[in-house]
Amino acid sequence: MTGDPGAPPDARDLLRKYDLLPKRSFSQNFLIQPGAIAQIADATVALGRQVVELGPGLGALTYALLARDCDVLAVELDRDMVRVLQQEFAEQERLELRHADAADVDFGAYSRACGSKLVITGNLPYQATGAILRRVVAHRAALTGAVLMVQREVRDRLVAEPATKQYGALTVFTRAGFEVETVCRLRPGSFYPAPKVESAVVRLLPREAPLAEETESLQTVVRAAFQMRRKTLRNALRAPGDAERADRALSLAGIDPGRRGETLSVEEFATLAQGWEVSA
Repeated sequence: MTGDPGAPPDARDLLRKYDLLPKRSFSQNFLIQPGAIAQIADATVALGRQVVELGPGLGALTYALLARDCDVLAVELDRDMVRVLQQEFAEQERLELRHADAADVDFGAYSRACGSKLVITGNLPYQATGAILRRVVAHRAALTGAVLMVQREVRDRLVAEPATKQYGALTVFTRAGFEVETVCRLRPGSFYPAPKVESAVVRLLPREAPLAEETESLQTVVRAAFQMRRKTLRNALRAPGDAERADRALSLAGIDPGRRGETLSVEEFATLAQGWEVSA
């Protein structure tokens, strides 16, 4: 690597330097708390140094990752941010900058090209969080883990337990393949401009043996259960199938058909998906 990244410039200074304003359409709230930036970088490096950074924005976390000897693929959708990053990191040979949508990145292909498993990190835009998490889950085998900044409500959904309001399809699909831990929580004042909600940083660690494979059957039973979360499983599963198949699947899984889907653990959903598969 040529050049020392040094300390990252303050986001407000960079915005003035390039005559830019944060864009609400891109959910641009730039992390400006040095301690939080260092904590995220340290949590990322603990999982590996072949890093894909999603939504680097003005590059504060990028600086910290390069200072820790990471090879970074930075994926940024905003052309103005790409221009800033090209200027600010012109001499950084260990940084590859890609103008693309983070929700479209093929982590598996990039891992194969690198010959190494990847760590995913970054500040996820709220409107794309679900799509990005689904892509992370789908490429579990290509990853050593992920360290992601999300809105507090997303973190609450990821760590939720059955029979709670936050527990849902996102919980099941993510936790089937990953253990989820909270790294830290961030108040609005940690960002510029300050958002109206709190944020959190979560660490996703791939399970050696997933609790459930993300098959079509798993997707069917989970989506049916949570789209009609107030209905019994027998009634909820009649929508994607028929009454007899629903009854057979529940019987094979050993699950009371009178239960609601929101009360099932991830392991029970896995068993129910197997029952659904063989009862076709």
